[in-house]
Amino acid sequence: MKKVLALVLAVMMLATVAFAAEVYNPDDKGTPGTPGQKQPGDKIKIDARGIIFVDSGTYSFTPTGSQKLIKDINSSNYSISAIKYDDGKNLVESVKFNDKEDRVEIKLKQDYTSTKAKTLNMTFTLKGKKSGKSSKPADIDVRINYVVNYGLDKALITINDTDDVDVPTTFAKNTLYQVQAGTAPDGTKAKYGTMEFTAEDSDVEVEVRVYEDDELYLYNETDANDDVLKAYADADADITFLNFKGTPTFNATATVRFYKEEDTFVYGMKDGKLTNINAKWDDDEGCFILKTRTLGGYVFSDKKLNVAAADASTNNPDTGANDVVGIATALAAVALVSAAAVSLKK
Repeated sequence: MKKVLALVLAVMMLATVAFAAEVYNPDDKGTPGTPGQKQPGDKIKIDARGIIFVDSGTYSFTPTGSQKLIKDINSSNYSISAIKYDDGKNLVESVKFNDKEDRVEIKLKQDYTSTKAKTLNMTFTLKGKKSGKSSKPADIDVRINYVVNYGLDKALITINDTDDVDVPTTFAKNTLYQVQAGTAPDGTKAKYGTMEFTAEDSDVEVEVRVYEDDELYLYNETDANDDVLKAYADADADITFLNFKGTPTFNATATVRFYKEEDTFVYGMKDGKLTNINAKWDDDEGCFILKTRTLGGYVFSDKKLNVAAADASTNNPDTGANDVVGIATALAAVALVSAAAVSLKK
């Protein structure tokens, strides 16, 4: 009887053994131990191709597309626990399952103010779940080692006088703009001036006072937001977008002019959801006018949209999962169970 209990206990212990895994360049399949490179807002995608299983410091099992894993990497088979950061906690926005793709995704925060690269070094455990009659997969300890390239370029925009600031025609995606004082026509230093520019959506113009040494990420784009489009798919509306990705904040109130049709509905946008903004139609200027110190996301629709509508994106809890059980370990578990069964029979 003691032998039987010992074997059963051994099987139970094996089921909860945590495998060590180091993730490196999951997308690029780089050299083990070499930190991957990522940009702000990117996702680190962890699936079987990006996991190396480690046993006593040696690589013992490398899943590939041709090898059949015992459990898929999703929230049905695993949960994420014990997230710890050696470095770079403030770089991570979320750690979630992507059940559709059978992987874990670590979403990096956007940062449009830093000009230096930063390191992300973190660990977490993928805890196996027992579902139905299937066996519970072993826990997996995962370590992430990444260099996040937050190193933006810097460029100067010059104040020529109080009514004239030298502004680029378009703003570069990887550039932080610093305002510098120029020399006014009377020979004095112009330390502030009125900056005017047209957004990527040519119907939108911005006018604002800027000051010497202001640092502004002014890149903007008109890419559609999938969450908004899904949320209002039944509205049969013509919806367009403008997004200042770095949400630049000024030291003075900006005047934003939206030269849209008078019957257009103008909304703000944050985290894939609409918000109401105080953009008012002005008959004299023939546009909507918004007074604000911070530029953000904007949505334009030819039909009124329900701001309270939930966005259609599917957000998993901040947990993660991965799938892997080494073939040798699985065989060992089967052997122990078989041995236990034989002993019980005797």
